[in-house]
Amino acid sequence: MLHSYFKIRDLWNFKPHHFEIGTPVIQSAFHDNHFFLKLYKLGESQFPDFYNYHLGHYLQNFPGGEQDFHRYVSDIVSTRIAQLKLIDPFSRKALRAKGQIQQLTTFQTFLHSVDQWNSSQALEAVIAENNKAIVDLRKHITELESQLEALRHHEPSTKIDIRDKHLPTFVHLIHQLQDLVLPDGRRLFNFQGQSAWYKLVSKYFTHDRKPIPIETARNYFPVQKEKTSKAIDVPKDLQLFTIVLTGSKPAK
Repeated sequence: MLHSYFKIRDLWNFKPHHFEIGTPVIQSAFHDNHFFLKLYKLGESQFPDFYNYHLGHYLQNFPGGEQDFHRYVSDIVSTRIAQLKLIDPFSRKALRAKGQIQQLTTFQTFLHSVDQWNSSQALEAVIAENNKAIVDLRKHITELESQLEALRHHEPSTKIDIRDKHLPTFVHLIHQLQDLVLPDGRRLFNFQGQSAWYKLVSKYFTHDRKPIPIETARNYFPVQKEKTSKAIDVPKDLQLFTIVLTGSKPAK
């Protein structure tokens, strides 16, 4: 027989003790579940006898283990209550879960009454802290989902495709954009570093209908234009366009 904190009915025993748990045909390792199934059918007045029956069985195998037994039962009851509270209140399981929580909470009150070691209070504090962490995580997930949905509104349905072999040509245009100066002497674009430029290329453009890896785009835009071993120069024969200032005064 599998080790259990509880008294399990023997196989083919069709007249077990009222408080024994399990089935007569199949021996399951889920003893805790069978313990709860039995507990849900009991009245509050039966809780002490039910608890003491299984405690007596445990002490036969582990003399002096009353605190260990109490701690274990308190643990599984608190955990099961926490699990049931997470059930969607609009699901078909919600009504049954509510009744089970009430039964377990009543049994938990009994466990407090026989707690000589104050162990259940410490356990409940841990459970409460874990439940708070779960609530906080769910709130954070909801916030992240809202942010993700907002970002999706700014995502293009299709990307702009750069004609075959002319990715360097496009990059050359961006290099020129970075250097454009207004008639009053200020740069047209105010920026720091190169990451925004190469991320723009990778995120919103394709090359010959293929994605542009961000590392490929990055190599065209070395930090502060200092050359690195991976830096890529635009070949002269692909520098096809020149951006020029069309007037000496700003447009009115």
